[in-house]
Amino acid sequence: MTKPLIVAVDPGQSGAIVWTQDFVEIYIEKMPPTDVEVAQLIASFHVLNKNVQVYLEEPSTAGYGPLIPASSIARLAQNFGLIYGACIAMGFALHRVKPQAWQAAHGLGKKKDHGKGWKNHLKAKALELWPTQTVSLANADALLILDAARRGAIN
Repeated sequence: MTKPLIVAVDPGQSGAIVWTQDFVEIYIEKMPPTDVEVAQLIASFHVLNKNVQVYLEEPSTAGYGPLIPASSIARLAQNFGLIYGACIAMGFALHRVKPQAWQAAHGLGKKKDHGKGWKNHLKAKALELWPTQTVSLANADALLILDAARRGAIN
């Protein structure tokens, strides 16, 4: 039986989509800028493997604070809906993941405890787990979601 293709998605405007079949070769793509490109990337996974498991980060219900522009929040919600629909249409197994779940799986602590250093804290953890990858602020969340999925720490 073919191993499933595991896809982890941070649907934010500056998020990323990462995927692997063997956890050795990891592919990383910044969130495509247009709806068509997002949908095409999601649909392309069906060509790679018929057994696709997608771990999609849900938008937070905890609020985003005054430093995050409404346009970024709107794009996050739009990407989430687009990716969710594309996965359902393609027949992929879809795992909706709350940010708190994948963050707890890594013992990352609370965002409020790190303040402005939160994203760098996530990047450092992702780099620790994936030292051979080009880890950035844009793809760190998706790589951490991928690792939590690999360990079975999230649904």
